[in-house]
Amino acid sequence: MRVLVVDDEPDIRELLVDDIQNAGYVAREMENGFRALETAVEFRPHVILLDLMMPIIDGFEVLVQLKADPRTASIPVIIASARVTSAVQARARELGATDFMTKPWEDGELVWRIEQAVNKTTDLAA
Repeated sequence: MRVLVVDDEPDIRELLVDDIQNAGYVAREMENGFRALETAVEFRPHVILLDLMMPIIDGFEVLVQLKADPRTASIPVIIASARVTSAVQARARELGATDFMTKPWEDGELVWRIEQAVNKTTDLAA
């Protein structure tokens, strides 16, 4: 399974990538939304972990652009953010987010959420 990690904080990206790779998955990381949009088309991830607060293009705009592009529209997107309020969740769901994960995350939560997002997408396609 391929996972794209999008976060402007290098330490957070490193932790996320380590957890993903320890689960046996392939991870690619991007430090901003602009680079993430390019990489999503080329890398074709099974799921995207997306931070909201980033420079250049924030996570909401990345989500809008991912869902507007037929090449990336069906990729599940998990919002991974320190600020996951009900208002943030509502806006992100409207824009097409699949799930939410609060940073810092619990042991095992990341891999579980990734697997759930991919399984949910697979179930919908069946």
